[in-house]
Amino acid sequence: MKKVLYIGWIGFNNLGDELLWHIFRDTCTKYLDKDKIIVKPSMPGTDLKNLDEFDTVVLGGGSLLLPGYLEILQNAIHKEKSVLIWGSGLDWIEESNLNLLINDQLASLEQNFKQKDIDVLEEVLEHALFVGVRGPLTKKAIEIMVGKEKSEKVKIIGDPALLLQNKDALKPHVQEKIIGINWGTTFNRLYGANESSVEDQLVAAVKRLIDKGYKILIYTMWSDDISPCERLYNKIGDTENVQLDKNLYTEQQMINKLSTCTATINFKLHANLLSMAAGIPAIPLGYRFKVFDFAALLGLLDLVVSTSSKQLTDELMDRIVMIEKNELMPVKQYNTTQQTCTPLLESPFTNYYF
Repeated sequence: MKKVLYIGWIGFNNLGDELLWHIFRDTCTKYLDKDKIIVKPSMPGTDLKNLDEFDTVVLGGGSLLLPGYLEILQNAIHKEKSVLIWGSGLDWIEESNLNLLINDQLASLEQNFKQKDIDVLEEVLEHALFVGVRGPLTKKAIEIMVGKEKSEKVKIIGDPALLLQNKDALKPHVQEKIIGINWGTTFNRLYGANESSVEDQLVAAVKRLIDKGYKILIYTMWSDDISPCERLYNKIGDTENVQLDKNLYTEQQMINKLSTCTATINFKLHANLLSMAAGIPAIPLGYRFKVFDFAALLGLLDLVVSTSSKQLTDELMDRIVMIEKNELMPVKQYNTTQQTCTPLLESPFTNYYF
């Protein structure tokens, strides 16, 4: 009996990270023999320094390509465990460096990775059985740190949430025009470093959307986001046209909920994926590197509105108009990416890496 450890930021009631674990678990069930393999998630309290009981360690979906997690993988390699990276991505790269990276002008990532961290990364890349990352910007950044030759093994496989399926094939007939808005907090660790300003500009956008005849649905992905959502609802002050849903849903429940919308505007990364999985265009608020990484995967960087923007309200309204005119076709782009990435995400299972 082999034992697999799945490492993710789970057990904290955050739908985005929980659904990534659920997808890994379900994909294991689909492809692996349950009588031969046991899969355990890294719940709070898991001793990630003592990996003796496991045969395989998987760094799962999320923004986990960080020095601390890479050291765990290095430790696993030293203990002669099999190591895989499955859909993880980089984050925390400053917006100025993000823009340089997009334009192929970034020379160094020393603000995020010191040489000792790069040495760990190199060792993990060399010895891992499989290295699949979330998006093209993550791969670009890795190439800057270790060089193209040492990053040849790195495959862009997409975010594991691309394996989400909308189990309700028929979209309900909805007469009202509804914009779903996912709001929350990242404790001010976002581009522009001013959640309050973003919130106020979001309020202004909502009022303009209501003037255009839209109803608004405010929804949450994480228990810590309920209070900011309540504050946003109260600032808008329109109980007739705005609904606040404080429920914490499962991924399928959320897909069903969002399927009634015309479009969504989303703070948290995986709110965008859930919206697209429901067949609903999503406008991402680009609050950190990971949002742009995923948008680049879809070929939809033009859809993202950075939280550092001083014209955030106007930019959001511009994106809504683009969606109304079907200029960007985000759902079509999402579906195309999903078709491309599904076999890549499933390849560690179908190629018997476990």
